[in-house]
Amino acid sequence: MRGKTIFNLNKIIYALGITLAIELGIFLTVLIFDRVIDGYVVSKPFSEIFKIHEEEVEFIEEKRVKTVEDSLVKVTPESVEDIISIDNELVKPIVYTKGIKLSTLSIDEKKKKFIDMLIPSILIAKHRISKDRDRVALLLKKEKLLKEDSLWLKKKKYIFKATTYDDLYERMALHPTSIVIAQAIVESGWGTSRFFEEANNLFGVWSFNEHEDRIEASQKRGKKSIYLKKYASLEESIFDYFLIISTNLAYEEFREKRLESKESFELIKYLDKYSELGEEYVENLRNTIEKNNLIIYDSYHLDI
Repeated sequence: MRGKTIFNLNKIIYALGITLAIELGIFLTVLIFDRVIDGYVVSKPFSEIFKIHEEEVEFIEEKRVKTVEDSLVKVTPESVEDIISIDNELVKPIVYTKGIKLSTLSIDEKKKKFIDMLIPSILIAKHRISKDRDRVALLLKKEKLLKEDSLWLKKKKYIFKATTYDDLYERMALHPTSIVIAQAIVESGWGTSRFFEEANNLFGVWSFNEHEDRIEASQKRGKKSIYLKKYASLEESIFDYFLIISTNLAYEEFREKRLESKESFELIKYLDKYSELGEEYVENLRNTIEKNNLIIYDSYHLDI
Protein backbone atom coordinates (compact mmCIF):
# COMPACT_ATOMS: atom_id res chain seq x y z
CA MET A 1 0.00 0.00 0.00
CA ARG A 2 2.80 2.34 0.89
CA GLY A 3 4.57 1.59 -2.41
CA LYS A 4 1.45 2.39 -4.34
CA THR A 5 1.11 5.74 -2.55
CA ILE A 6 4.70 6.66 -3.43
CA PHE A 7 4.07 5.64 -7.00
CA ASN A 8 1.00 7.89 -7.21
CA LEU A 9 2.90 10.74 -5.61
CA ASN A 10 5.66 10.38 -8.20
CA LYS A 11 3.09 10.51 -10.96
CA ILE A 12 1.61 13.70 -9.52
CA ILE A 13 5.04 15.32 -9.23
CA TYR A 14 5.86 14.22 -12.78
CA ALA A 15 2.57 15.67 -14.11
CA LEU A 16 3.15 18.94 -12.27
CA GLY A 17 6.66 19.10 -13.68
CA ILE A 18 5.38 18.58 -17.22
CA THR A 19 2.69 21.25 -16.74
CA LEU A 20 5.21 23.72 -15.35
CA ALA A 21 7.61 23.06 -18.22
CA ILE A 22 4.82 23.61 -20.78
CA GLU A 23 3.72 26.88 -19.15
CA LEU A 24 7.31 28.09 -18.93
CA GLY A 25 7.82 27.21 -22.59
CA ILE A 26 4.70 29.16 -23.58
CA PHE A 27 5.82 32.13 -21.49
CA LEU A 28 9.29 32.18 -23.09
CA THR A 29 7.81 31.78 -26.59
CA VAL A 30 5.50 34.78 -26.09
CA LEU A 31 8.32 36.83 -24.58
CA ILE A 32 10.71 36.03 -27.44
CA PHE A 33 8.01 36.70 -30.04
CA ASP A 34 7.35 40.06 -28.41
CA ARG A 35 11.04 40.92 -28.69
CA VAL A 36 11.12 39.97 -32.37
CA ILE A 37 8.10 42.14 -33.09
CA ASP A 38 9.79 45.09 -31.41
CA GLY A 39 12.88 44.63 -33.52
CA TYR A 40 15.06 42.94 -30.95
CA VAL A 41 17.29 39.95 -31.61
CA VAL A 42 17.20 37.75 -28.54
CA SER A 43 20.71 36.50 -28.10
CA LYS A 44 21.05 37.14 -24.37
CA PRO A 45 20.30 35.02 -21.32
CA PHE A 46 16.87 35.07 -19.77
CA SER A 47 18.06 37.27 -16.88
CA GLU A 48 19.31 39.96 -19.25
CA ILE A 49 16.01 40.00 -21.13
CA PHE A 50 14.32 41.18 -17.96
CA LYS A 51 17.06 43.76 -17.51
CA ILE A 52 16.29 45.21 -20.95
CA HIS A 53 12.60 45.29 -20.07
CA GLU A 54 13.24 47.30 -16.90
CA GLU A 55 15.35 49.81 -18.83
CA GLU A 56 12.57 50.21 -21.40
CA VAL A 57 10.05 50.97 -18.66
CA GLU A 58 12.36 53.63 -17.24
CA PHE A 59 12.81 55.13 -20.73
CA ILE A 60 9.05 55.26 -21.28
CA GLU A 61 8.53 56.95 -17.91
CA GLU A 62 11.27 59.48 -18.71
CA LYS A 63 9.85 60.17 -22.18
CA ARG A 64 6.33 60.63 -20.85
CA VAL A 65 7.24 63.58 -18.59
CA LYS A 66 9.11 65.46 -21.30
CA THR A 67 6.36 67.91 -22.21
CA VAL A 68 6.34 71.70 -22.30
CA GLU A 69 4.38 71.93 -19.07
CA ASP A 70 6.67 69.55 -17.19
CA SER A 71 9.83 71.18 -18.52
CA LEU A 72 8.67 74.79 -18.25
CA VAL A 73 10.79 77.14 -16.16
CA LYS A 74 9.43 80.52 -15.10
CA VAL A 75 11.92 83.30 -14.47
CA THR A 76 11.17 86.68 -12.91
CA PRO A 77 14.31 88.63 -13.80
CA GLU A 78 15.62 91.29 -11.44
CA SER A 79 18.63 92.16 -13.59
CA VAL A 80 20.07 91.32 -17.02
CA GLU A 81 22.18 88.61 -15.35
CA ASP A 82 18.96 86.63 -14.87
CA ILE A 83 18.41 86.38 -18.62
CA ILE A 84 19.65 82.99 -19.83
CA SER A 85 21.80 83.14 -22.95
CA ILE A 86 20.74 81.18 -26.04
CA ASP A 87 23.76 79.88 -27.89
CA ASN A 88 22.37 77.18 -30.20
CA GLU A 89 19.22 75.95 -31.92
CA LEU A 90 18.06 73.88 -28.93
CA VAL A 91 16.14 76.25 -26.67
CA LYS A 92 15.05 75.50 -23.13
CA PRO A 93 11.36 76.30 -22.43
CA ILE A 94 11.84 79.39 -20.27
CA VAL A 95 9.09 81.95 -19.66
CA TYR A 96 9.99 85.39 -18.38
CA THR A 97 7.21 86.77 -16.22
CA LYS A 98 8.22 90.39 -16.61
CA GLY A 99 10.17 92.68 -18.87
CA ILE A 100 13.31 94.33 -17.67
CA LYS A 101 15.00 97.65 -18.33
CA LEU A 102 17.34 97.24 -21.30
CA SER A 103 17.80 100.87 -22.34
CA THR A 104 20.95 101.30 -20.19
CA LEU A 105 22.82 98.51 -22.01
CA SER A 106 25.10 98.88 -25.00
CA ILE A 107 23.42 98.37 -28.37
CA ASP A 108 24.87 94.91 -28.94
CA GLU A 109 24.13 93.70 -25.40
CA LYS A 110 20.61 95.12 -25.52
CA LYS A 111 19.89 93.28 -28.76
CA LYS A 112 21.32 90.02 -27.45
CA LYS A 113 19.39 90.12 -24.17
CA PHE A 114 16.13 91.07 -25.85
CA ILE A 115 16.32 88.21 -28.33
CA ASP A 116 17.37 85.80 -25.56
CA MET A 117 14.19 86.71 -23.69
CA LEU A 118 11.96 86.49 -26.75
CA ILE A 119 12.88 83.22 -28.44
CA PRO A 120 11.83 80.74 -25.72
CA SER A 121 8.41 82.36 -25.34
CA ILE A 122 7.89 82.46 -29.11
CA LEU A 123 8.71 78.78 -29.43
CA ILE A 124 6.50 77.83 -26.48
CA ALA A 125 3.52 79.74 -27.91
CA LYS A 126 4.09 78.17 -31.33
CA HIS A 127 4.40 74.73 -29.75
CA ARG A 128 1.07 75.06 -27.93
CA ILE A 129 -0.76 76.20 -31.08
CA SER A 130 0.92 73.55 -33.22
CA LYS A 131 -0.09 70.75 -30.82
CA ASP A 132 -3.68 72.00 -30.80
CA ARG A 133 -3.64 72.19 -34.59
CA ASP A 134 -2.44 68.59 -34.79
CA ARG A 135 -5.29 67.58 -32.52
CA VAL A 136 -7.79 69.40 -34.73
CA ALA A 137 -6.47 67.51 -37.77
CA LEU A 138 -6.73 64.20 -35.91
CA LEU A 139 -10.29 64.82 -34.73
CA LEU A 140 -11.45 65.88 -38.19
CA LYS A 141 -10.52 62.43 -39.48
CA LYS A 142 -12.81 60.68 -37.00
CA GLU A 143 -16.34 59.69 -37.98
CA LYS A 144 -17.66 60.08 -34.45
CA LEU A 145 -16.32 62.32 -31.69
CA LEU A 146 -16.39 61.91 -27.94
CA LYS A 147 -18.36 64.60 -26.12
CA GLU A 148 -15.20 66.11 -24.63
CA ASP A 149 -13.52 66.27 -28.06
CA SER A 150 -16.57 67.93 -29.58
CA LEU A 151 -16.66 70.55 -26.82
CA TRP A 152 -12.92 71.17 -27.21
CA LEU A 153 -13.32 71.75 -30.96
CA LYS A 154 -16.24 74.14 -30.44
CA LYS A 155 -14.20 76.10 -27.89
CA LYS A 156 -11.24 76.43 -30.28
CA LYS A 157 -13.55 77.38 -33.13
CA TYR A 158 -14.97 80.18 -30.98
CA ILE A 159 -11.55 81.42 -29.79
CA PHE A 160 -10.15 81.56 -33.33
CA LYS A 161 -13.39 83.00 -34.74
CA ALA A 162 -13.54 80.25 -37.34
CA THR A 163 -16.58 79.60 -39.52
CA THR A 164 -15.89 75.88 -39.99
CA TYR A 165 -13.49 73.33 -38.53
CA ASP A 166 -11.46 73.39 -41.74
CA ASP A 167 -11.26 77.16 -41.34
CA LEU A 168 -10.11 76.62 -37.75
CA TYR A 169 -7.28 74.38 -38.93
CA GLU A 170 -6.12 77.02 -41.42
CA ARG A 171 -6.30 79.86 -38.90
CA MET A 172 -4.05 77.90 -36.55
CA ALA A 173 -1.21 77.86 -39.08
CA LEU A 174 2.01 79.56 -37.95
CA HIS A 175 4.61 81.80 -39.54
CA PRO A 176 8.41 82.11 -39.19
CA THR A 177 9.97 83.10 -35.88
CA SER A 178 12.01 85.81 -37.65
CA ILE A 179 8.82 87.74 -38.42
CA VAL A 180 7.64 87.57 -34.81
CA ILE A 181 11.00 88.82 -33.54
CA ALA A 182 11.10 91.63 -36.10
CA GLN A 183 7.63 92.86 -35.17
CA ALA A 184 8.47 92.72 -31.45
CA ILE A 185 11.64 94.75 -32.13
CA VAL A 186 9.83 97.40 -34.15
CA GLU A 187 6.84 97.65 -31.79
CA SER A 188 8.82 97.74 -28.53
CA GLY A 189 11.97 99.53 -29.67
CA TRP A 190 14.20 96.57 -28.79
CA GLY A 191 12.43 96.19 -25.46
CA THR A 192 12.86 99.79 -24.34
CA SER A 193 9.18 100.79 -24.39
CA ARG A 194 7.28 101.38 -21.15
CA PHE A 195 4.67 98.87 -22.31
CA PHE A 196 7.30 96.14 -22.45
CA GLU A 197 8.86 97.02 -19.10
CA GLU A 198 5.61 97.47 -17.18
CA ALA A 199 3.09 95.29 -19.00
CA ASN A 200 4.99 92.59 -20.93
CA ASN A 201 3.30 94.04 -24.01
CA LEU A 202 5.63 93.35 -26.92
CA PHE A 203 3.43 94.37 -29.84
CA GLY A 204 1.64 97.52 -28.69
CA VAL A 205 -1.69 95.67 -28.37
CA TRP A 206 -4.50 98.01 -27.28
CA SER A 207 -7.11 97.22 -24.66
CA PHE A 208 -10.79 98.11 -25.09
CA ASN A 209 -11.98 96.16 -22.06
CA GLU A 210 -11.94 98.03 -18.76
CA HIS A 211 -12.21 94.75 -16.84
CA GLU A 212 -8.91 93.30 -18.06
CA ASP A 213 -5.40 94.12 -16.83
CA ARG A 214 -4.06 97.13 -18.72
CA ILE A 215 -2.05 100.32 -18.44
CA GLU A 216 -2.80 103.79 -19.78
CA ALA A 217 -0.69 105.22 -22.55
CA SER A 218 0.83 108.67 -22.18
CA GLN A 219 -0.73 109.77 -25.48
CA LYS A 220 -4.41 110.21 -26.24
CA ARG A 221 -6.58 110.01 -29.33
CA GLY A 222 -8.28 113.37 -29.23
CA LYS A 223 -9.72 113.50 -25.73
CA LYS A 224 -9.89 109.71 -25.35
CA SER A 225 -7.35 107.79 -23.30
CA ILE A 226 -5.53 104.88 -24.89
CA TYR A 227 -4.95 101.70 -22.93
CA LEU A 228 -2.64 98.79 -23.66
CA LYS A 229 -3.04 95.22 -22.47
CA LYS A 230 -1.01 93.99 -19.54
CA TYR A 231 0.16 90.38 -19.75
CA ALA A 232 1.30 87.95 -17.07
CA SER A 233 4.34 86.92 -19.12
CA LEU A 234 6.09 87.40 -22.45
CA GLU A 235 4.68 84.11 -23.66
CA GLU A 236 1.14 85.29 -22.95
CA SER A 237 1.81 88.43 -24.99
CA ILE A 238 3.14 86.37 -27.90
CA PHE A 239 0.26 83.89 -27.77
CA ASP A 240 -2.20 86.80 -27.93
CA TYR A 241 -0.27 88.23 -30.89
CA PHE A 242 -0.70 84.94 -32.80
CA LEU A 243 -4.40 84.95 -31.89
CA ILE A 244 -4.80 88.51 -33.22
CA ILE A 245 -3.09 87.58 -36.49
CA SER A 246 -5.34 84.52 -36.76
CA THR A 247 -8.63 86.29 -36.09
CA ASN A 248 -8.45 89.88 -37.32
CA LEU A 249 -10.00 90.53 -40.73
CA ALA A 250 -7.14 92.92 -41.59
CA TYR A 251 -4.71 89.98 -41.75
CA GLU A 252 -6.85 87.67 -43.87
CA GLU A 253 -4.54 87.94 -46.88
CA PHE A 254 -1.49 87.34 -44.68
CA ARG A 255 -3.15 84.17 -43.32
CA GLU A 256 -3.80 82.93 -46.83
CA LYS A 257 -0.20 83.54 -47.90
CA ARG A 258 1.33 81.80 -44.88
CA LEU A 259 -0.49 78.63 -45.92
CA GLU A 260 1.46 78.79 -49.18
CA SER A 261 4.86 80.07 -48.08
CA LYS A 262 7.24 80.13 -45.12
CA GLU A 263 9.51 82.77 -46.65
CA SER A 264 9.73 85.72 -44.27
CA PHE A 265 10.51 88.35 -46.90
CA GLU A 266 7.57 87.21 -48.98
CA LEU A 267 5.11 87.13 -46.08
CA ILE A 268 5.89 90.53 -44.55
CA LYS A 269 4.50 92.21 -47.68
CA TYR A 270 1.06 91.36 -46.33
CA LEU A 271 1.57 92.91 -42.89
CA ASP A 272 1.17 96.48 -44.11
CA LYS A 273 -2.14 96.74 -42.25
CA TYR A 274 -0.54 95.96 -38.90
CA SER A 275 0.58 99.59 -38.62
CA GLU A 276 -0.69 102.96 -39.78
CA LEU A 277 2.69 103.33 -41.50
CA GLY A 278 1.65 100.80 -44.14
CA GLU A 279 4.41 100.11 -46.65
CA GLU A 280 6.93 101.96 -44.49
CA TYR A 281 6.20 99.47 -41.71
CA VAL A 282 6.86 96.58 -44.09
CA GLU A 283 10.18 98.14 -45.07
CA ASN A 284 11.08 98.54 -41.40
CA LEU A 285 10.44 94.82 -40.89
CA ARG A 286 12.55 93.94 -43.91
CA ASN A 287 15.48 96.05 -42.73
CA THR A 288 15.22 94.67 -39.20
CA ILE A 289 15.31 91.07 -40.41
CA GLU A 290 18.20 91.69 -42.81
CA LYS A 291 20.43 93.78 -40.55
CA ASN A 292 20.08 91.47 -37.57
CA ASN A 293 20.12 88.21 -39.55
CA LEU A 294 16.90 87.11 -37.85
CA ILE A 295 16.35 84.34 -40.42
CA ILE A 296 18.75 82.10 -38.47
CA TYR A 297 16.17 81.82 -35.68
CA ASP A 298 13.63 80.15 -37.96
CA SER A 299 15.38 76.82 -37.39
CA TYR A 300 15.43 77.12 -33.59
CA HIS A 301 13.21 74.69 -31.66
CA LEU A 302 12.39 73.71 -28.08
CA ASP A 303 14.65 71.34 -26.19
CA ILE A 304 12.02 69.07 -24.63
